Amino acid sequence: MLLVLILGCAGFVSGMIGFGFGMVGASVLWILPPREGIPLLMLLSACSQIISLLQLRSSMTPLRAWWPEGPAPCILGGFLGVPIGIWLLSRLNASLTDSIIGLVIVGCAVWMTLRSLLTISHPLKRTLQGALFSGLLGGTIGGLCANPGPVMVIWSNLLGLNKENQRALVQPFILAVQFLGLLIYVIRGGVFSGCLGILWVSSFAVILLTTRLGVMVFKRLSNGAYNRLVTILLTISGASLIARGWGIWNGLFIRIDHFLLSL
Repeated sequence: MLLVLILGCAGFVSGMIGFGFGMVGASVLWILPPREGIPLLMLLSACSQIISLLQLRSSMTPLRAWWPEGPAPCILGGFLGVPIGIWLLSRLNASLTDSIIGLVIVGCAVWMTLRSLLTISHPLKRTLQGALFSGLLGGTIGGLCANPGPVMVIWSNLLGLNKENQRALVQPFILAVQFLGLLIYVIRGGVFSGCLGILWVSSFAVILLTTRLGVMVFKRLSNGAYNRLVTILLTISGASLIARGWGIWNGLFIRIDHFLLSL
């Protein structure tokens, strides 16, 4: 039941905001070992993205318009960035990396909040170089900490896009990066087991329902309300990375384990 609750919340948030499935769903690692939990999250996150993209297909950029104004340049940059992030992951201090990325994301979220409060509106001009770089940075961070969404959200906010256009840029990017990650898992082998298949099949109905509910809520949100929710989720995402980098989660999990064992 706890697994269903966690995945249901992750599906709802992903459907409503367009990203954040992995951040909310990461709580399944309390229940499942990383070897099963992380591939399960990647599979279900991809399913959630596909479901919401199908529901919002009328506002998505047609495939023929993906280059150069659509998400294709960002996706290309992301494909180049993921291997860089994975390579850096084996060479950098993971705790320090999480802390720095988390601080940057929180700083950007605070800046976005101040920008909206001060009614500052000077959107950047979309360029091919900027799209490639944002995708490269998002893919690299995705390879480092499995969280590629925030960079693209910040980029789309800097462009001054409305909520539909933000999702038309962010969601195809996240889905493409997730497919690349799943492909890497398949190439490595020994990950997708029968147990994982059972978990995926039993969880899919929950993701289908909660993602659809999230998209229904999204359609009722104003641009201002959507941007506020995005800022809140960015802040939580950055704070969770900082907490992971500082080892706060480990101490919290130990206390929870001790509490449960004492019952």
